Amino acid sequence: MKTGQRIIQLRLQNNWTQKELAKRVNINVSVMNRIEAGDRPIKGSELAAIADVLKVTADYLLGRTDGTASSVSTQETESVKSIQKKFPDADAMFRDLAGLTPEEFRDIYDYMLFKKSRRNK
Repeated sequence: MKTGQRIIQLRLQNNWTQKELAKRVNINVSVMNRIEAGDRPIKGSELAAIADVLKVTADYLLGRTDGTASSVSTQETESVKSIQKKFPDADAMFRDLAGLTPEEFRDIYDYMLFKKSRRNK
């Protein structure tokens, strides 16, 4: 099942219209329509926001896990917010890093923080 189909399925389980979900996620309804239809790639920040609102993991929305949608942990949500705050261009970075495992991504994130701290000395 593709990302858009998973979003539609979860949206309908919540009895929300596309417009209601778009409002909750704070994106334009036409953007939500194109994401659900698979006509537009989903940005990292949009993926995180949709996963938060639907109370699932981004991995579930991306089809990396096929089990029942599991709850997003506070730690995962805070990690995404931290990355977005520290790296405003995170959407482009997420697209480039989309195929990494969470462990690989954490390693890269830690390395980036290390490099940043060394620059500030």
